[in-house]
Amino acid sequence: MTGERRERQPAVPGGAGRAKAYAMRLDAQQTGTMLGVLTWVLGALAILRDRGHASGEEELHELADALEPQIEALVLELGGVRAAAGINPEREALVDAAYQQVREAFETWVSVTASDTVTLALEQRMAHIEANEGGEGPTA
Repeated sequence: MTGERRERQPAVPGGAGRAKAYAMRLDAQQTGTMLGVLTWVLGALAILRDRGHASGEEELHELADALEPQIEALVLELGGVRAAAGINPEREALVDAAYQQVREAFETWVSVTASDTVTLALEQRMAHIEANEGGEGPTA
C-alpha cells in the first residue's frame, strides 16, 4: 500500500446520500499479498467450520457462513481490478510470487494446527463412545 487513502466520489449524480467507498492503491506485490491473506482467512474459516462440526458448536459454522461471502466478494473485487489493469507478465509474476509466499505460510500454519484439530476430533469421538457404552468396558 502506498499509504494513500482517498474516498471515491459517488458515480451516480445526486448520489450524495450514498455511503462513500474507500479506495486503496496496491502495487503488484501488495495485491498478491492481499489475495494470499484473504485466501488464508477463507481457509481458516473452512477449518473453523470443520472444528465446529467436530465439536458440535454450530455457531462456528454460522460464523464461517456469515463471513465467507464478504471475503469472497473482496477476492472477486481484486480479481476485477487485476483484469482491468491488463495483463502484464512482469506484474503478474510479482502478484503470484507474493501470493505464493503467503500460501506457503498458510500451509505451514495448517500443518501446525492440524494435529490440534485431529486431537480434538479424537477426544470428541472417544467421549461419545464412552457415553454410549455407559462407562462399561468393551463388549464381546
